Amino acid sequence: MRLALYAAALLVSSGTSAIAAAPQACNATVDVIDPDPQGTHVRATPGGAVVATLRLPREGDDWIEVHIVAQAGDWFLIDRAELVGDGRKTLYRGKGYMHRSVLGSDGLINGEPIRADSDMRSPQILASEEADQQVKLLACRGNLMKIRVKGGTGWTSNLCLNQRTTCP
Repeated sequence: MRLALYAAALLVSSGTSAIAAAPQACNATVDVIDPDPQGTHVRATPGGAVVATLRLPREGDDWIEVHIVAQAGDWFLIDRAELVGDGRKTLYRGKGYMHRSVLGSDGLINGEPIRADSDMRSPQILASEEADQQVKLLACRGNLMKIRVKGGTGWTSNLCLNQRTTCP
């Protein structure tokens, strides 16, 4: 019993939790922004076995979009991935995890508000951000996404997913 209490105290003092945080429900679509020509992995669990590798065609200007249904730490649970271009083609359907470092978009929608927090009534920040810039996905909550852009960090409900043009 003492050993178990000591181990629990060590976990708490080191900042590690013995109990994993519950996943945060999301409903968001983002682009795969991983530049690796070998593709981007979808995993069975966060950091677990690879269940699929999403690859772009060797030629063309297509891109990959994924639909996020939950977040667990730095990992996002997806339920599908599609190749987008002149048409749409399903690349993956099922539950799988992707790391936040490979998700985002190549742009913002002109005029789309970026808010201070996940309440869309919160003050708008970063009002004059360039539309055509790399967007990193940090978190999600419901239909909202926490993003990082050149000017800082904030929450939005929409990203420009079209990699061929700038979104109006």
